[in-house]
Amino acid sequence: MKKAFCLFCILLLLGTAAQADVVEDTWVCLKCGMESSGNACVTCNEPRGVWACVDCGTRNLSGVCSNCGKEKKASLTQQAEDSRMLFALPAVHYLAAEGDAVNLTRLARYYEKGLGLPQDAQKTVSCLRTAGESGYAPAYVYLARLYDAGITLEQNYTLAFEYYRKASEMGSAEAFWYLGSFYEEGTGVQRDYELARDYYLKAAELGDADAWMSIAYLCLHGKGMDADPAKAMEYYEKAASLGSALACDYVGYVYMNGTLAPQDPAKGIEWYRKAAELGNARSMYALGYAYQSGQGVEASLEEALRWYEKAALAGHSNALLVWEALR
Repeated sequence: MKKAFCLFCILLLLGTAAQADVVEDTWVCLKCGMESSGNACVTCNEPRGVWACVDCGTRNLSGVCSNCGKEKKASLTQQAEDSRMLFALPAVHYLAAEGDAVNLTRLARYYEKGLGLPQDAQKTVSCLRTAGESGYAPAYVYLARLYDAGITLEQNYTLAFEYYRKASEMGSAEAFWYLGSFYEEGTGVQRDYELARDYYLKAAELGDADAWMSIAYLCLHGKGMDADPAKAMEYYEKAASLGSALACDYVGYVYMNGTLAPQDPAKGIEWYRKAAELGNARSMYALGYAYQSGQGVEASLEEALRWYEKAALAGHSNALLVWEALR
């Protein structure tokens, strides 16, 4: 009897331990994106492990879609990359929980903005630190920018600089640019134009087109190097040729107004068009004005209206007023 009783106690304890394991074992629901436990989601009641194929919508439990044969990992990766953030959330959260650095960085934005998940600065930082520690430089840049801006997190230039430095050690061109801007502006460090130039050059060498813009500005104003307007113009054009929308817009302005180069409205229009194609609202507005006034192009109210409308839709503050007035 005593032996049977002891056996019963052991079985009871094992059962209790198993129940405790179930409670502690959390998982991400692939329907609503929330963390849950047990065999069904506590938020939407979806059974554990069910996923819907991103291509055909079939619900599955196995690792391959029973209808179209798409693999679960491929489906979730595709869903996580979708621009519809709430649609992407379940896959992002699931992949992040598996330690995927890219999706940990994406998940941080959901926590930062409170999109589909409760706003949580601590979890934002945790996601980004984990992703950064795994070697993903954009996570450290993201975290540095949060400390730099001081909106989601309390402003801390020392921490911002440190995370930019960590990202730069991983070869992040963006991080090198931010370090350069810290030294150019004296943000949390002693202003040093030569160091700023050096960091901008590292960013430029890694393919950051906007870094050439920063180098051009230092060159134009003689900060950290000899002032040389002609050389500065070369740097601006280099940045523009590499796809910097800001540089294309500025070079367009230079040629339209003859500031650093001889005035050439035709060239100005060409660069404005390139900047507009890259989404620059100011260049769209400038093209509207060029067609309205016949500067560098044949005057056309229809074309002017078209470009003012594009500029307004791209967020230019005055374009809507001008568009309405011309109509």
